[in-house]
Amino acid sequence: MNQAEPAESYLSWMIQSLGVYAIILPFLGLVLFGGGCLVVAMSKRPSVIAACLAFVPFPLLIGLFGFFDGAIASFEVIANSPVAPAPKDLAAGISTALFVPFTALLVTMPGYLVLACGLLWRTIASGRGAQSDRIPGEVNLR
Repeated sequence: MNQAEPAESYLSWMIQSLGVYAIILPFLGLVLFGGGCLVVAMSKRPSVIAACLAFVPFPLLIGLFGFFDGAIASFEVIANSPVAPAPKDLAAGISTALFVPFTALLVTMPGYLVLACGLLWRTIASGRGAQSDRIPGEVNLR
């Protein structure tokens, strides 16, 4: 008698789709969010917060790498099968290719919002706008 396979839960599917990225992406998101909160709390100059915004897209780069990793896995299944591959075999690579960048985007957004709002807050609080980043002794030629 053939027994049907038990239904897989969404949580186990997500963890399988993420693979090693299930560890890397939340760690990077936590570091980004915590570091962003510290920079906003400790820095008095908006230029420091603006410089930290350059590091925000790093989890998205990891997500892009995960996309290519999943796409390569799918094409590897196609290339190594003597006949048309089963959709279930292709699904693992395709789900990795789609789910890792989505997770990276979700992980990136809180850190980006903290730094962007902190930059706006510090710029308004400084009261001088872009002039607060001037170097002491700099001559204004206007």
